[in-house]
Amino acid sequence: MDTATRWLSILGLGTLCFGLSLFVLRIPVRTIVVFLVIGLPIVFLWLYVDSKSRQQEKKTRGSRDSSQVCICPICNHDIAKVCFENNCACCLLKKGDSVVGHSVNQLQ
Repeated sequence: MDTATRWLSILGLGTLCFGLSLFVLRIPVRTIVVFLVIGLPIVFLWLYVDSKSRQQEKKTRGSRDSSQVCICPICNHDIAKVCFENNCACCLLKKGDSVVGHSVNQLQ
């Protein structure tokens, strides 16, 4: 988690917890509503930023793998993109049923 999402999560959850603690201390409802109205959008913003950063990370990881040079002696492809298209079992890294990456290790 990068620093922006970490600070958003701390700020949002802290504001919500503070609003709920005011409820326990029997502070007037108007004050509690102010902190809850501030805290909820911050939590939703945190969830949105976190999901977008994960999507961006997946995109950059996928484009980086497909532009690699394939040096596998079995399939003899030039670039890893061809290995992904042909689903080569010799040089693709799999986790379960999904492909997670491309290996450039000659000693497989």
